[in-house]
Amino acid sequence: MARNYFLIGISGTTNSGKTTAVKKLCATFPGATAMCQDFYFLDPRDERLEMVPQRDHANWEKLSAMDMKSMVNHVHKWIQNQQTKGNNSTSFLFIEGILIFNYGPLARLFDKKYFITIDKQTCKDRRSERVYIPADPPWYFEEVVWPMYNLNLQELREQNDICFLNGAQDHGKLVNTIQEDINVLLNKSQS
Repeated sequence: MARNYFLIGISGTTNSGKTTAVKKLCATFPGATAMCQDFYFLDPRDERLEMVPQRDHANWEKLSAMDMKSMVNHVHKWIQNQQTKGNNSTSFLFIEGILIFNYGPLARLFDKKYFITIDKQTCKDRRSERVYIPADPPWYFEEVVWPMYNLNLQELREQNDICFLNGAQDHGKLVNTIQEDINVLLNKSQS
């Protein structure tokens, strides 16, 4: 019996193009839903937030800054809904976020994993154009964002099922690569 749902993870450094890729993919695949890890950040006043040493600012680049249990519960609810639908159509859940593969209970659920990389200067330039709440202090990128990205990326090296994509390439080509890969997955599941 063919499977009627797939979970696709799109991760990468901050401002690497994850959200844009997911929007394009959702428009391409009928029945697609998107979930963003950003919606699971803790409230800035939450006592569980870890502070940056010697700074009066939370570290938003760690799993401890997010309610990952709640996120995984929402993913499981989505899966249960798909399983009760029957096999008339295929559904996709595209999940994006900077740390979606760093949390084992979520990382194990994906059928396909993609990680978009960009260089430090591009990341810094793109991030400087965004507004965050709470706002990034001037030191935050150099002292927290980029070092935590490298630390979090290092944790992923043990996962041999992640496809790393260069975010500097044409974004249309990047999305086409993912689309083609998903189509192969889809065709294998139906045969």
